[in-house]
Amino acid sequence: MTLTERNASLFLLIVTCLLVNHCQTSCIGKTMLRSGGISCEEKQIILDEHNRLRQLVALGQIHGQPGAANMMEMIWDDELAAIAQRWADHCAESHDSLRNVRRFAVGQNIARSWTTRPPGPYDGEPNWRRQISGWFNEVQYYHSGYSKITGHYTQLVWGDTFLLGCGYSFYYDPARGYTKNYVCNYGPSGNVLGFQPYKLGQPACGNYGMSYSNRYAGLCSRGSYYYLGALCVYG
Repeated sequence: MTLTERNASLFLLIVTCLLVNHCQTSCIGKTMLRSGGISCEEKQIILDEHNRLRQLVALGQIHGQPGAANMMEMIWDDELAAIAQRWADHCAESHDSLRNVRRFAVGQNIARSWTTRPPGPYDGEPNWRRQISGWFNEVQYYHSGYSKITGHYTQLVWGDTFLLGCGYSFYYDPARGYTKNYVCNYGPSGNVLGFQPYKLGQPACGNYGMSYSNRYAGLCSRGSYYYLGALCVYG
């Protein structure tokens, strides 16, 4: 092994140790009860719920909100999901500052819920529909552009965002109780200062070099990205 190869190996070893140690110490004092990823059924629920709500906005069916000309159909992205899961397993209560990927900046919605009641057999399972609806319900406070009080909503309906990946963990925190921790990453990121979430008007995908989704009326699709209609394929 050359000196350069030894240095490269040492560098990778140091980075790996730092990352592993960082992950191991991030949940000190807490007991992890579920981690490591979400099922394909959960992924499908997340994706369908995002697209259902985006469709309602695009078609102008949300009271007080104009329709969207360029609202894209979301598809699942494994890289974004892996980064989201890493952060969910981190037990952090803040946003992940290292979530960006080489392709683009990444937006992020996070949420936690707590209970002091010991969980039953299924109480540690995520309720993705309820959580995503909670983010979306910030629409009642939305007026224009980006603000912190409606940032979950605007990221969820950002027209140019079309890649999605989420993670989940469930742990016991002595200070708060049994904690459900939700993380969703979005690409390319929304919530850009000075910009509206989407182009106002009726759906007009062709005006933006896109085709119409064959699953969700009013949503647009990029033909260069392959979409598998069901994330869960059964034999």
